[in-house]
Amino acid sequence: MLVGLIGVMTLVMIVAGAFSYRAGLQEAGEMFDAKLAHSSRVLMSLVDEPLGDVAVHADGAPIVVAVWQGSADGVGEALAFPTGHAYETKLAFQARDAGGRLLLRSDSGPDVPLAPLVAGYADVVIDGAHWRTFTLRSPRGRWYQSGELSDIRMELAEDIAEGTLLPLLVAIPLMALFVWLLVGWSLRGLARVSDEVEARAADRLAPLQPGRVPREVQGLVVAINALLARLDAAFQRERRFTADAAHELRTPIAALKVHADNQRTARDAAERDAAQVLLDAAVQRIERLVEQLLALSRVEPGANVKAAQRVDLHALAATHVAERRALDAARGLDIALAGDAQLVLGDEAALDALVGNLVDNACRYAPDAGRVRVSILRGDTGVHLVVEDDGPGIPEDARARVFDRFHRELGTGVVGSGLGLSIVRQVLDLHGGSIVLDASPTLGGLRATVLLPAVD
Repeated sequence: MLVGLIGVMTLVMIVAGAFSYRAGLQEAGEMFDAKLAHSSRVLMSLVDEPLGDVAVHADGAPIVVAVWQGSADGVGEALAFPTGHAYETKLAFQARDAGGRLLLRSDSGPDVPLAPLVAGYADVVIDGAHWRTFTLRSPRGRWYQSGELSDIRMELAEDIAEGTLLPLLVAIPLMALFVWLLVGWSLRGLARVSDEVEARAADRLAPLQPGRVPREVQGLVVAINALLARLDAAFQRERRFTADAAHELRTPIAALKVHADNQRTARDAAERDAAQVLLDAAVQRIERLVEQLLALSRVEPGANVKAAQRVDLHALAATHVAERRALDAARGLDIALAGDAQLVLGDEAALDALVGNLVDNACRYAPDAGRVRVSILRGDTGVHLVVEDDGPGIPEDARARVFDRFHRELGTGVVGSGLGLSIVRQVLDLHGGSIVLDASPTLGGLRATVLLPAVD
């Protein structure tokens, strides 16, 4: 930013100086042209009448009068001094008759005509010197010419340019210094925030203290604080999830080791077969627990869940019902699905986990040869997913606790991890839905009624 500011200012000053030089040269030329015309007119008004009576030589040639204009040297660096001016030698005039014969001239000019005898301005070269002239003709027919060496104009133009550019050139480093100080002073708050971020430990996610930072970066500080808050929440969820998973996996893994050891030390085939059955059950329990832990991690609040898909809730339910019919065929469960296609807006994977856990719970807690009913209905307030079974149900005073992680009601006789309804609650929180648990009026077991916003 400093390089850009100083570069732009320098460029602007150079361009301004160039325009000033050009304007100064033009104005100097206009001024000198006006002075030349004025000098010719003054000369004509002063000497035209006296020259009418001038004496002539015997051969008829006019008498040339030379006028001394003073010394060409100034005093020290001064151009003006008591007897004249240093620029006098650069000025000249001539008076000629109608035939072009010289009548009067200044001793600073050449003997030859300053310019052709044509009224107006002219640029001529005499003895290698460039002259700017003005010619004027009087009513008597005489010609009056005034001229000046062109280098006087260049000297003055250079003086003007130097007087214009020098302050600008001197001002550039001063402005660069002041800009650097001003920018550094105005960004001191940002520098402090940068130092604070750089000095922070990786696990320190407290909000930054913006203090007096520039207005332009206050939004950045707010955004960084919001990011830190999200990171802190995500890390807390990960730590909580890791702690819960480690706690819940400890017991089944220990049981798995025990069953494996029992199978290895079995004394006969009967003991080995019994240990194998327990080992398989322990493996299945761990497998289900890991699957549910993974599902729970995907639907954690703040997870990257898509929420812009149109999902057919009936199609999801039909898939899970078909799977459970195949898995529970040996138990003789009667699993029925009612309703038709109903669209909701949300993440398909998360909604699939919701439906799968509700159907799975109902099938697991239903007795052998029991009944499970799944209904998809469209109501006035949205889409209703109703899952009910004829199992033992949940006491009314325990229905609020079953949504807690790893909570299981004792005495059900069903092996589980206590994560199914926790996953359901988190999916509903992500999709703005709700769930009500009560007793099924037709089957006598538990009825879970889910409400989700419908898509028109």
